[in-house]
Amino acid sequence: MATGDQNDIFGRLNSLLPSRWFVGSTPIKDAVMTGIAAVFSQTYGLYAYAKLQTRISTLTDGWIDTAAADYFGTGLTRNLGESDAAYLARVKANLLAPRTARPAMVTVLARLTGRVPTIWEPNNPADMGAMNAPKSPGYCGVARFGSMAVPFNALILAFRPMVTGQVSAGAAFSNAPKLSAMNTPLSQGYTGSLGSQSSSATDAAIYAAVNATRPAASVVGVSISN
Repeated sequence: MATGDQNDIFGRLNSLLPSRWFVGSTPIKDAVMTGIAAVFSQTYGLYAYAKLQTRISTLTDGWIDTAAADYFGTGLTRNLGESDAAYLARVKANLLAPRTARPAMVTVLARLTGRVPTIWEPNNPADMGAMNAPKSPGYCGVARFGSMAVPFNALILAFRPMVTGQVSAGAAFSNAPKLSAMNTPLSQGYTGSLGSQSSSATDAAIYAAVNATRPAASVVGVSISN
């Protein structure tokens, strides 16, 4: 018996009745009280559900989508097949995420994709490298050309999340019963499809995260890689 269910309310209602009024078996009274308890139980369920939707941390169902639309517009929509818990976690992470700074952009993209992006600023020697600098990322490492003439510019290499739902691309293999075309009824040999694969963040979501985080009046070039 849980708070607010039919049995709970039935017991509460009966406890309010004077015990001397009903002695022994009371089928008619019990039937009436059961009907009332059923209605009150549904009412309590609606109240409990509505109460959850009054706080972001306890949102469920389409109310998460509504809150995301209120705060982010179309910049943080639910992914195909994404659970309430996963989507709510993304909404809360983006709602409280730091903004308008390079570390903030790294944090947001890492939370979104699960992979840390690489960021270069053309007028930042620490990013572009320098001659005779043993730990330099440029020149003696990667040939990057910086310029002090392009302040407030950045280049970002963002990475897509790891793909889930890996399946056979359609081939059958010997000595691999789980993927063999002749293994029934769970064969994936000829029925596997790349369409079954899914990612937790789309390219559009990555671009939206960058736009939501970058400083105003800055120019950011984004490349997305697997």
